Amino acid sequence: MDKSNNELAYASPHRDITMDFTTASGKHLRIRVPLTLFDDLSPKIGNGYKAGCWIAARCNEVERLSLETIEQYVNMMARQICQQVTMPRIEVQAA
Repeated sequence: MDKSNNELAYASPHRDITMDFTTASGKHLRIRVPLTLFDDLSPKIGNGYKAGCWIAARCNEVERLSLETIEQYVNMMARQICQQVTMPRIEVQAA
């Protein structure tokens, strides 16, 4: 992950991956990705590191929009990559 955006990723006891980072415009985000989704996304993107970078990049693409819109966009893009209609949701919150 790009350390210039102050990204931090860790597995939580709640069975998800949590990423905290600051976007280029200074918005602080906390992204929670269910492990089942992260495990599905990782090989499709390349590996876990690239999957984390991919999620952060999607958030940065729409960083100036509302948190709800960022969340909807990231989930739409993940569904397209994973080719699944129903899947666990990625959560986007202010950090």
